[in-house]
Amino acid sequence: MAGFFGFFDYTKPGPGVPKEQPKKAGIVVFFEVFARKFWNLIKVNLIFNVFNLLTLFFLFIAVQFLFPSQLFEDFELDFILRFSIGSVFVTMPILTTGPVQAGMTYILRNYSREEHAFIWWDFKEHALKNLKQSLIICAIDFFAVIIMGISLNFYGAMASSSIMYTAALGILILVLILFFMMHLFIYPMMVTFKLTVKQIYKNAMIFSIIKFLPNLGILALCAVLTLVTFINPLIGIFLFVFITNSLIGLIINFYANPVLSKYMIKDEET
Repeated sequence: MAGFFGFFDYTKPGPGVPKEQPKKAGIVVFFEVFARKFWNLIKVNLIFNVFNLLTLFFLFIAVQFLFPSQLFEDFELDFILRFSIGSVFVTMPILTTGPVQAGMTYILRNYSREEHAFIWWDFKEHALKNLKQSLIICAIDFFAVIIMGISLNFYGAMASSSIMYTAALGILILVLILFFMMHLFIYPMMVTFKLTVKQIYKNAMIFSIIKFLPNLGILALCAVLTLVTFINPLIGIFLFVFITNSLIGLIINFYANPVLSKYMIKDEET
């Protein structure tokens, strides 16, 4: 007799999961995953920030080498040069860490699917696997942000002088919003499907348009969550170091992956 008088018999099949069990709402699954993977999310966030800081350090050294302090003392830099240098630091956490973003996205994509992921090994594998594409996307994004930033400054200054400049400013703001919406899908597509950079941008643009209102809601949610944490700067910095990036990434993946699963061919998945 297995077990002790029939008790503690682990060879007997359990009751199993009822076939007709209703599917849980996405928001319920999100909070279950967040609670279950909380400590792993902290680890992922710390890895992401460490690599960001390393990138920040090396790029800071590069900027100092290319633009020594004496240059700023001896010459008055024109607007484009000053804006470009400033953009390096403003956009650095987003646009210069593509491989790191790819590694983190793969882990958070798996969590959003309720699949397992090895934090360090999967992070490293998919950061390296997507190294070329993510660096190309980083470069494209970096120059796109600089160009749009310069254009926003110009049209913003001229908007009061002409209705045409006001209209151009409005169009540019819309383009910038679509640009950010595209990035809800770019990295989830990169780590899920075998696509070229051109195909990734094309599909991301399509998703940014056809899902405009839901995309806008997700962007607003992520922005509000980030801003609310910094009402108290000390709390904001603490949360940013330990959880903010991975939380925002988890929200984005919970939103983006069902969209990708619905509209893209599953047998292309990697």
